[in-house]
Amino acid sequence: MRPIRKQELEYLDRLINSKFQEKQSAIRSQCELEVGKQLDKDFNRFVNTLKLDKLIKDAEQAEKEYQDFKLSKDTKENLLNLNASKKKQALSEKVNQWSDIRDWQISKRYDNVDDVMGVLKTACRQELEDRYKNSEKGKMFKYLENGIEDAKNILYSGLSIEDVWKNLDDVFNKAQIEVRVPKSMVQISK
Repeated sequence: MRPIRKQELEYLDRLINSKFQEKQSAIRSQCELEVGKQLDKDFNRFVNTLKLDKLIKDAEQAEKEYQDFKLSKDTKENLLNLNASKKKQALSEKVNQWSDIRDWQISKRYDNVDDVMGVLKTACRQELEDRYKNSEKGKMFKYLENGIEDAKNILYSGLSIEDVWKNLDDVFNKAQIEVRVPKSMVQISK
């Protein structure tokens, strides 16, 4: 008896694997075709046998209702968002128009209504401050702004110390600011 050589062993091993895989593949394909045909015929009976048909109908109905609601919700949400965007745009344009007319020093870009409200408060504050500065009470405010400049001009004018104190005393009195001027300077200035 002659033993199997290594090459023969390897060849036969590959041949066995190949032939059996081909046959298994053909049988699997045939099985799949027959099962697919039979599945279409027997599926409803299979579901009825398991008594799942009512649960399936209920689940399908609930899912359909949910999808319909979701679609209508998304549609409604989109409509509301579009409407809100249009209204915010109209508000922004009107605020910017007023800003140009009234010369407000404000931001002209708004992401939401709260931003617009903040800008309007800033604009209102600006106008109230301007109105206050132009009122009787505000005249002193204006004078104080100018008085600082007047006082600095006097201070750096190169006048003698006596003349500086005399002129500063006038500025402080007009500004209704009480300053204790050294007596020696007051006596000299009078």
